[in-house]
Amino acid sequence: MTRSTGSALAITVVVLQALTIAGCGYPTSAEAEDRTGSRKSVELTIYAQDFAMVKESRPEVLGKGTNSFAVTDVSRQMDPQSVLLRWSGDTDALPEIVSQVYDLGVTEGDALLKRYLGKNVEVVRYGQDGKEAERQSGKLMVQGNGDTVLQSDGKFYVRPEGTIVAAATADVVTIPQLRVQAESPAKQAADLEVAYLTRGLSWSADYVATLDPKSDKLALECWATVVNQTGIDYPDAKVALVAGSPNRAVVPMATVPALTLPGRRQGFMDGSSKNMMGGGGGRAFGDAETSGEFHLYPIVKPTVIRQEQMNRLKMLGAKSVEIKRDYSTRPPRLDPYDYYGYSGSLQKGSVQVALTFFNRSLDGLGMPLPHGALRIYESDSSGSLRYAGAASISDTPKDQKINVTLARAFDIFTQSRVLKTEKIGKRTVRRHIEIVLHNEKATSVDVRVVQLFGGQWKIVSESHPHAKLDASNGQWKVNIPAGKETVLTYVAEFKW
Repeated sequence: MTRSTGSALAITVVVLQALTIAGCGYPTSAEAEDRTGSRKSVELTIYAQDFAMVKESRPEVLGKGTNSFAVTDVSRQMDPQSVLLRWSGDTDALPEIVSQVYDLGVTEGDALLKRYLGKNVEVVRYGQDGKEAERQSGKLMVQGNGDTVLQSDGKFYVRPEGTIVAAATADVVTIPQLRVQAESPAKQAADLEVAYLTRGLSWSADYVATLDPKSDKLALECWATVVNQTGIDYPDAKVALVAGSPNRAVVPMATVPALTLPGRRQGFMDGSSKNMMGGGGGRAFGDAETSGEFHLYPIVKPTVIRQEQMNRLKMLGAKSVEIKRDYSTRPPRLDPYDYYGYSGSLQKGSVQVALTFFNRSLDGLGMPLPHGALRIYESDSSGSLRYAGAASISDTPKDQKINVTLARAFDIFTQSRVLKTEKIGKRTVRRHIEIVLHNEKATSVDVRVVQLFGGQWKIVSESHPHAKLDASNGQWKVNIPAGKETVLTYVAEFKW
């Protein structure tokens, strides 16, 4: 047993029953610290499906000949095979990249101990007063399955009590990093451009709309939500969000646990001094750009994307978008056979409510709209907002129509039945149909009745004119006065 006054290095982690390990700091020498550059000109191109491209510039100071240095603060979910390194500048004296190694680092004490197998460590024991009582030097021989074995003075000590103290060395790292070897023709300062693909960065769009009960208009907002699970922050980053899904070959990296809702912190992306809402009127996003087959949404100001946060940013807002309400119902399928579709008794049916509007500049829109969920609210008679329904908006180019189905209408419904079936030939029948449409609203509505037919069919008589949509569907447009009902009748002839 030997005693020493040496101090433990860096942090202490409790592992394996009461056993702890210290000396886990980031391994750098003074020379390495001088040569390891900070991050600058950070650029993020974020795609919608857990996928992003990171591009940064790192200033480095190189000596003549062989240089080895660490590129830290890289994503824990980086695709190592996607890394692109190059020196900026156009002189012939630029360094040459010889090799690169990606080390994910150790994230727990158990994994850290394994890196010290066969190496010299110390076990420190403390007295009742909390002060160091003794220190034992030896070689770590076994670590795993809850056992630790220290070889010291020709003996093996199994599961020794105390704190294991180990020196911080360059081959043991605790944070992800790239290790780069470069050959420089002269001593010089140079900027290393680092680009790579990573998982753990994604974004999504969602829409919030408020219907005006006194007019056929709505107010529409689109918000972008960026989630960072890469394990690092991206300070003062130039960020662009991309709508579209390119082919990719990102290697899955199962290292960061999924971000759960209770642990998420939510807030706006940070600008240089204010949040990215623009200080009460500035635009957060620049004009959408076309990039190949995709659309790019650049954020105007440099932005901090913090890890383990949901960062929300307003993409657009339109206060008065003209809409058209659409009410439709689809009665049961109607076939020539008695055991399909309608029966002789009344069958109650629902009416679906949908909205149609255009993505045009005239209404305050006019930029390519990314895919996202739409949630709609409407004021009641007292002026209180009520939830009206939800739908999905697909990727929509400028000036194109948007159709969204919200919910089932509460005050509009139908009752339908077969009044009579006639056999007028060996393979021909006629069916007499009645559909009663009820409207309990304070305003009149137009309802589209879309009927699905089986077999060969035609309409031989009707109370309202129909349109044949295709070989299997016919449609009637029926007006229902406020607080009234309208009866639609028709006779359909089938052949088979």
